[in-house]
Amino acid sequence: MHSLTRLTTLIAAIVTLTIFLAAPAVQSGPFDKLKKKAEKKAEETTDKVTDAAVEGAAPGKGEAASQDSGAAATTKPGSASGSSEKISSVSTKFDFVPGDSVIFLDDFTQDDLGEFPARWRLVQGTFEIAELENERWLRCTSTDGRVRMKLPPMTSLPEFWTLEFDFWGVDPMGSALTVRALDNGDGAAWEATFPYGNDMAFRSGQILATTPYEGPGTVAGSHHIMFMARGTALKAYIDRQRMANVPDISAPVGMPGEIEFRLWASTKPMIRNVRFAEGCRPPKELLAEGKLVTYGILFATGSDVVQPESAPVLRQISAYLEAHPEVRLQITGHTDNVGKAPANLDLSTRRAAAVASVLSSQFNIAADRFKTDGMGDTKPVASNAKPEGRAMNRRVEFTKL
Repeated sequence: MHSLTRLTTLIAAIVTLTIFLAAPAVQSGPFDKLKKKAEKKAEETTDKVTDAAVEGAAPGKGEAASQDSGAAATTKPGSASGSSEKISSVSTKFDFVPGDSVIFLDDFTQDDLGEFPARWRLVQGTFEIAELENERWLRCTSTDGRVRMKLPPMTSLPEFWTLEFDFWGVDPMGSALTVRALDNGDGAAWEATFPYGNDMAFRSGQILATTPYEGPGTVAGSHHIMFMARGTALKAYIDRQRMANVPDISAPVGMPGEIEFRLWASTKPMIRNVRFAEGCRPPKELLAEGKLVTYGILFATGSDVVQPESAPVLRQISAYLEAHPEVRLQITGHTDNVGKAPANLDLSTRRAAAVASVLSSQFNIAADRFKTDGMGDTKPVASNAKPEGRAMNRRVEFTKL
């Protein structure tokens, strides 16, 4: 009996050992399959960009130019052309208002595919102009690279300024993007990193803040990144989510005079549509003086649908009008000179009317307090010869009647 028991025990042990040896390793479980799938998708997307750059497939400049002439050039990630989202419902924490004096603007359409952009300074790594779905991007082809805008000579950044751009990255990307403000000795006054896990990490001196990304879509993909400085205070945003709100940048270095972009990931992250501007004063202050010129009312290319990102400006305008019920406003749309003049005139007129409609229907301002008109490209405030000038000419104006 004892022999039979020992034999049974031995057989059971052999069977158990056989099953254990035949079992797959933990690393090759379902999560490993998902990881491999993500890596394959990243490689396919990256290859798509590479092919576009190698083949030199240029965007349809004629079509894009005829549309890219309104108060805003593109639809921001997370929003859609013709979006039905109620603008007045956008969170009040999203209070970004773009600067009104453009210092630097680059959409990379002036550079050849595969080349390093002329208006940037290389600090480290390898970069090239690439194309994805008819849009130009600055892509980092090394695993770590740093570039800086060639800004006009200045001892420090303006007291009030804004920076915005689109960022694109796919998994695996680690901390693919870091934006840093540097003093003249390359000391970092502050830096923001995204993604930091699922967060944006912001550092300045002893300050460290991490905020989870809760916006539309996933961390991987395309995002609109924004910074807004008011003296020593700084705010950072991703899409329409405020990620950092620092009342006082107090790093032990001098005043920042330069901004650096660091792209570091094996999946070749990219940036595009970089806009750096001075200002602006709060819209309600300018309205009190009689005229507001704003670049914060946004439309999709070729569209008269007001985008949700316009909420901060429209919210301030409506608050001013509620506090001053006697005020009536003339709303005027303007474009640059790209495209045909009749089309620009029609687009600017429709956009002005759309702004009045949103203020009336969503912010409860009586429609009879507005008059609207469009000037197309007939009233430029800057030369259309450069991107910065064209950006200044695409605007919406509010004037007291």
